[in-house]
Amino acid sequence: MKLQLDTEETRELLALILDRLLGDAAFSDEDRAALRRWQSQSMRPGAAGMRELTSKVNSDIARTLETKARSAAIKPDWR
Repeated sequence: MKLQLDTEETRELLALILDRLLGDAAFSDEDRAALRRWQSQSMRPGAAGMRELTSKVNSDIARTLETKARSAAIKPDWR
């Protein structure tokens, strides 16, 4: 199985995580503003940081799927 996110999908995932983080964690208003500024300025779809994040997310997903597939083959059927 192969799963790859494009830059826009990774950006949406980042937005969801940041929204949840900002909603649940006790950040100061300054910290919230800094995170929002970072997201809007540095993590645009064509930005180098967004491309790097997309690459890292895709490699982590691939590694996780490979590990799960390998460990499923090792487990006995009677479990």
